Amino acid sequence: MAFIIGLLIMIAGICYAVFVLKKSKTKAQEIQFQQTTCIKDVLDIVGDLSSLDENYRHYSEVKGHLHSVSGDVEAPFSQRPVAYYENEVFSVHEETRTERDDKGNTRTITDKVETSLSSEKSPVEVYLSDSSSDEKVYIDMASFGADVDLMPGCNRMESADSNWVRDNFNFSFSNPRGSRFLGYRFFEEILPENQPMYILGEIHKRGNRLYVGRSVTTKKPSHVTYKSEEELLDDVKNEKFVALAIAVGSVIAGIAVMFLFS
Repeated sequence: MAFIIGLLIMIAGICYAVFVLKKSKTKAQEIQFQQTTCIKDVLDIVGDLSSLDENYRHYSEVKGHLHSVSGDVEAPFSQRPVAYYENEVFSVHEETRTERDDKGNTRTITDKVETSLSSEKSPVEVYLSDSSSDEKVYIDMASFGADVDLMPGCNRMESADSNWVRDNFNFSFSNPRGSRFLGYRFFEEILPENQPMYILGEIHKRGNRLYVGRSVTTKKPSHVTYKSEEELLDDVKNEKFVALAIAVGSVIAGIAVMFLFS
């Protein structure tokens, strides 16, 4: 049994590393070899918007400055003017439990536990603009899912009797038995107004607007970020290093299980 468990640990680690390395290689190639386009270049590629088929999608690398449609979005927690934000509120508890070992000895363990109370994403649409054209490229943020890099906006704790919490929120939840309520954690990430952006995705038409969204026809890497191409490539290198470290660690752990428990 120990041999099988050890072998499974090794296989899982190696498979994970192979998956990440393959994905990272594809992403790095697209970043390096995909030609970056301004909005005018995008329009030259897709042609006249009025005659563009809505089913047509063109994979592209687009740069521009980020804006919200309204131009007056404020991040609720940091209270900063932004183009886009995402936030989440957690209740924070301290839970105590008792564990007993094989010899009957007991010990008390205290854990800090967070429970999500609410989350929100900016409801106002955002778009890219640049000096090459008066046309805008709207961003389908929802389609990119987790492949959106955001900047830190707010990460603060507030006590249970905080006036700010009482004046701005109406939370209702039950305190679990055996736990002590510590307060609330407010977490927020943002993208400032007029922030330079880099996007990998598919250009397509929706109504009379031009959008960029997740790649669905080519299954190529998709990304929305405020980082430069060089920073993205550094991130890819770090992902490869972590994947290799996990693979090596899983092999060592698997061998240890085989020998120690056989």
